[in-house]
Amino acid sequence: MKRLIASMVGLLGLMASAAPVLSPQGIIVNPVPTDLDVQTWLDRDPSGLGNATYFFGDKIKIYTRVNQNAYVYLFNINADGQIDLILPNAYNQNNYLRAGETRVFPEPGARYEFTISGPAGVDQVLAVASRTPLSLAQIADIKSGQMRVQGASNLARALSIVVTPLPDRDWVSDVVRYNVQPHWVSNPEPPVVVPRPPIFFITPMPGYGVLWEDREDTEYRVAYRGGDVEQIFSYYHRDLLSKGWVKVNFKSKGGKKNLAYDAEYRRGGDKLEVSVSPRGGEMVVKLEWGK
Repeated sequence: MKRLIASMVGLLGLMASAAPVLSPQGIIVNPVPTDLDVQTWLDRDPSGLGNATYFFGDKIKIYTRVNQNAYVYLFNINADGQIDLILPNAYNQNNYLRAGETRVFPEPGARYEFTISGPAGVDQVLAVASRTPLSLAQIADIKSGQMRVQGASNLARALSIVVTPLPDRDWVSDVVRYNVQPHWVSNPEPPVVVPRPPIFFITPMPGYGVLWEDREDTEYRVAYRGGDVEQIFSYYHRDLLSKGWVKVNFKSKGGKKNLAYDAEYRRGGDKLEVSVSPRGGEMVVKLEWGK
């Protein structure tokens, strides 16, 4: 790999009938809420907040876990767009995880290890979990570890083709980011840390017309020009999961024409309440942070 180098030997798709959402960072997101969940984190970032920093030459371990039986695919996306396939790989093609199972890469006793190299910047590890196996034939040669696509946007497009035939709720993705710095940097930039309250950094959903926004110290509200409750809620749900929040409560109310969602998230001692509800011709999202 360019960034994740196999020390001993070279180490060596995803959205349903609802079209996958492609983020500016080249990450695919399922806009449909699903009870399948995959989590990804690093040895220096067990909470998955994206605030870990690694220096050239450092070793790195990557973790993943699912809440239901699923096939998991892991990709490392370098700051320069280089893509590396973490799972499955030439040494381990078993990417089926049981519900609640946690895997670490490299595995204990593995014949390879991951070593950080250049360039400096922000890297990402993308996890995709599916209830059924995905075909990566057009994306990578698993036996040799050679990627057939490079660049985050190209990977996202290729994966979206792979997952499009799947039922809406049968796949999900997660991403964790980490900083890479050369050792010789005398004053490295501080790691990217999710601030408190984190709602300041939640942006409107791409592709939806924004009527108004209201940002306060502990509350954020935005109104869209109509829209689908499930898709809008899923956008904020995935954003919160990527920042380390865990959904602890969820309920829906109303009928088909006035369906609304309410959810509660926790991260440590913090609480975040999220609501998505129609008001006249608007679809209003409210996030309120507290303890």
